[in-house]
Amino acid sequence: MLKLNSHDLLSSLSLAIDLCEYATFNEDINKKNDFGGSTFQHKFLNHSKRTTYIAMKIGQKISKDKTFLKNLFIASSLHDIGITGTGELIEAHLRSEFILKHSNNGSILIDKLPLDKTISEAVKFHHENYNGTGPFMLKGDEIPLISQIIRVSDAFELMYDENIPNFVQRQFILEHIKSSKGNLFSPFIVDLLLDVQAKDYFWWDIENIGNFQEIFDSIKPEIISTFTLEELRQMSYVFAEIIDKKSPFTYEHSTNLTKLVLKIADYLCFDKEKRVKFEIAALLHDAGKLAIPNSILNKNGSLTDKEVKIIKSHTYYTRLILSKIKGLEDITNWAANHHEKLNGSGYPLGLDKDKLSIEERIMAVCDIYEALTADRPYRKGLDKDRAISIIQSMVDKGEICSTALKYLKETI
Repeated sequence: MLKLNSHDLLSSLSLAIDLCEYATFNEDINKKNDFGGSTFQHKFLNHSKRTTYIAMKIGQKISKDKTFLKNLFIASSLHDIGITGTGELIEAHLRSEFILKHSNNGSILIDKLPLDKTISEAVKFHHENYNGTGPFMLKGDEIPLISQIIRVSDAFELMYDENIPNFVQRQFILEHIKSSKGNLFSPFIVDLLLDVQAKDYFWWDIENIGNFQEIFDSIKPEIISTFTLEELRQMSYVFAEIIDKKSPFTYEHSTNLTKLVLKIADYLCFDKEKRVKFEIAALLHDAGKLAIPNSILNKNGSLTDKEVKIIKSHTYYTRLILSKIKGLEDITNWAANHHEKLNGSGYPLGLDKDKLSIEERIMAVCDIYEALTADRPYRKGLDKDRAISIIQSMVDKGEICSTALKYLKETI
């Protein structure tokens, strides 16, 4: 039975969340916020990493308990998972009503994963203010300890500016944290943060964490070291829901594609492990769309040349996200190569027929078929015969595999 590393999975999930935030928040950096500032400027590309690093440094001052540190690490890594499941991504750190929504969504999503209930609760309340003015109006020690830690760590990271050296912004960040002590943040947690940051290495780690994996590795706790392929399959359905909800144009695309590829997998008598892998690849094939701005994904009209280039990058990001998990190389290729063409005209790698497996060819055919036959807000899906005819024309051009199309026709 294949065993996969749990830290690899968390790294993959947190990268996907950060890519989603990076894409959406940077569409408009001049949003008014509810925290006293007039503008909101942040890259978010290492948001989960930095928040988790800060939280773990504080947590290590509180306790050496393995369960506590494990739950803190996971909750910090996934604290913004609810943002990926909302339609108002840009507002999720800016407006109170959206903070409430993404906190709730995050808790609901984590409840669907095989994780401790403590983690779901911590994510739900990670925007609570110590004085009781947060979205759920919890006050003081009514707020879970892990939520209190994430609250100040998240705020610290949001104030941190990647564009300037750490020593230039230390005073500004610390003054803001101190000024909110007892209001937004727990006095106890603030005091621990002030103690942690007093060492220069903390700030240099914050500055360099996106460049050196060993910095992040240094705060990893001892957690269950492996998870099974079946557990990944279950989690993939949750993540497919997140991916598809990013755009109303692709609602249920991943799950519908999965139904198609499983029909072919059964037709070809794939063994149990390969069938599950193929299922996971289909569910996660569009994971990279989390890195694409909503303004492009949801554009009801023709894309510009620049926008086409940007949307094509989703397969690159799918590979980047999935390649974090060692042991999933075949799944990564099956998922990330679904826009490659037999004649080398596809993307992002420009692979040709000599480098594309039958699994990748099947995924490509099924992806095209599902996209053509699915209803979209701006058009009715094509009927089966018309869709097959279009794919056949691509076969005739040497782009798509005739055998893969044959399997599709024989199973639908």
